[in-house]
Amino acid sequence: MRHTELLRRFGLTLAGLLCCVLIGNTLTVSSLFAQDPQPTAASALDSIFNVRTAPDAKSMGIFQGSFLDAIRPETPSIQIAFLVDTTESMARELPGIRAKVPQVIADLKRASGTKVEVAIVSFADSGKSNKPLVGVSNGFSGDDAAVQKMIDSLQPQSGKPYFPEAVDLAVFKTIQELPWSEDEKATKWLMLITDAPPYDTSFDEPKTQSRRWYETDALVNVANQRGINIHGLLCESRPEEHEAFEATVDKTRNFMGQLTSRTGGLMLDLSFSQIKEKVASAAKRPRADFAFVGAITDDDINQAKQEAQKQFGDLTSVRVAILPHVPWNAMTFYHEDPGVRFASQLRYTLGRLPGIKTISSRQIESEFLRLKSGPVDQSQWPQALCLRLRADILIVGDLRANRDLQDVQSQVYTANSAKPIAAISASGSEDILMASYLKAIPETRPTMGPMVLLAKAVSSEQASDLREFWPGILGTLNSKEQGELLSAMDLIEKSVDVSVDPSLRVKDLDWAIGLLKPMAANPEANAFTYALLASANYNLAKTREEQGLAADAKSDMQDAIGYLTKAFDGRRQLNDRLLQAEIEADHALLVRKDFPAAVRRYQSITEFSEASLLKMALRAHWMLAGVQCGDWGASEATDFTPDTKLARQHLIHILAFWPESEEAHVIQKYMRWDSGDGKTGTPYFPKEGDLLLTAN
Repeated sequence: MRHTELLRRFGLTLAGLLCCVLIGNTLTVSSLFAQDPQPTAASALDSIFNVRTAPDAKSMGIFQGSFLDAIRPETPSIQIAFLVDTTESMARELPGIRAKVPQVIADLKRASGTKVEVAIVSFADSGKSNKPLVGVSNGFSGDDAAVQKMIDSLQPQSGKPYFPEAVDLAVFKTIQELPWSEDEKATKWLMLITDAPPYDTSFDEPKTQSRRWYETDALVNVANQRGINIHGLLCESRPEEHEAFEATVDKTRNFMGQLTSRTGGLMLDLSFSQIKEKVASAAKRPRADFAFVGAITDDDINQAKQEAQKQFGDLTSVRVAILPHVPWNAMTFYHEDPGVRFASQLRYTLGRLPGIKTISSRQIESEFLRLKSGPVDQSQWPQALCLRLRADILIVGDLRANRDLQDVQSQVYTANSAKPIAAISASGSEDILMASYLKAIPETRPTMGPMVLLAKAVSSEQASDLREFWPGILGTLNSKEQGELLSAMDLIEKSVDVSVDPSLRVKDLDWAIGLLKPMAANPEANAFTYALLASANYNLAKTREEQGLAADAKSDMQDAIGYLTKAFDGRRQLNDRLLQAEIEADHALLVRKDFPAAVRRYQSITEFSEASLLKMALRAHWMLAGVQCGDWGASEATDFTPDTKLARQHLIHILAFWPESEEAHVIQKYMRWDSGDGKTGTPYFPKEGDLLLTAN
């Protein structure tokens, strides 16, 4: 029979014929597809409801949003029906789907904190009475054993003779025949997982009952009437059906996109390489255990602030942005520039003082580059940067070398003044320059609020320690080593920003470690060099773990612990009591595994500095929260019992007193903070330290 006669008899256009590509033909598989043997549905299910590994929606471009954000607060229950295509073309994905669905359910229960009932339904291609649905009669269940039995029923079945399936009929019957809750407040989801579209409207083949049963509009209407959100996972077919998949994927994408967007659902399209890569990367991360710490609300945060105010009085702090000391028209953020090194040293120093909160170099660089590319006149840049960075004061200036001395000239700006409100001048060799600079700040005789606070901070006991700290550290190094140590500090600081791509953070940390290692090889190396190397390797371990490189992460963590031990041995060299206390606390935790001692030492840092909101107190609260969650191996300790109530209090303190910190952002992400409702969406917090531990 001629092709034109076939088209006439079945009422098909050429596009319709492509939609109905026969399964079982010998297909030409592209080399690109053949090189991608790993199924992606399992990777997606591994991460979409896990607060720790869920891909960042903002980084995924065409990804519509986060599935975690689809969880409605105050929902009394969740019903989720997995509607899975189990035809031949999905054979590569089915084992992973079966393996990961129980994990999805556990993640969903933890993320929502509510009752979750599950239905598992599979479909193929036939309108006969016992098909295309299998499992719809089982209804919903919250019993793990019953759900597992349903999952085991996801077995391959024939979808021949055509590539499109009766997915429209499957969606309709799943909506109509499952016993969905009548509670309007309940969350009802249908999760459609398929690689194929429904048939074209004009297609009807009586022999196999292959046809289009319901239009998309009808499916949307019936879902909306029942209050059901349809979510979609568009999978890729196995290589044997790649040609048919490519010919129809636009139709599948349009069909699923209409179902999801018009019913308030989300679609994850795994046919896009960008999304596949993000999902696969997220799924590589080891899965952490979680500790129940309880919900946190705005009331809890406000109560912590009120109690601290009663105890310590006014806890006013000043946010300081320190730019590289380089002329505006030649501004650079390259770590080897002397003006960048000075800014890094000044940020470290001021960040250690009471009442001072320094803004990260990465954030400053990002906002400056945006400002530079915009229409704002250069004369207005200081004010504009203050506003963009929410800085109380901004310090910028110039650094010039004069033989063995350095001269620094700084100008201090606020968002309310177009002209500098103060000028700071200092000079000296590199090891004493910072002490000279701190001494010069009160000499400006400040009268404006932020400068008064800055002058007060540099007159504190901690500042007195730091004025002696730098000569003791830099004075032991030659000029080249002094510069490289400050460069390493800048690189390590930039690596702390978790919003930056992990590969860039790894590059910065490798560079920092490369600068510090030769200094550490010197038998006379100081404890600060070892402490920086411990920090760099620890951050590298965390980043490797984020990339899913568990073996590399453990090796980096071993290096961190080795350098921490050397820093501990030489800690008495450091004229900085807080840094000594931090090294002792970390050593007790990571090397000696003495959890009571670690808690006491971290606690001493918070007690010593709570009134001044020192940055070290922030980290101490963070580490205490982890230990009290049972992290870092504390849950297995015989001489220590973690207390999640105390962990919750430490998390509250971070949110109350360091709301702009990286730690606060992580808490908000992991506990799904809802700024509208003023509370967390889940009472669980992950235990990440256990993933980094190695035998010592």
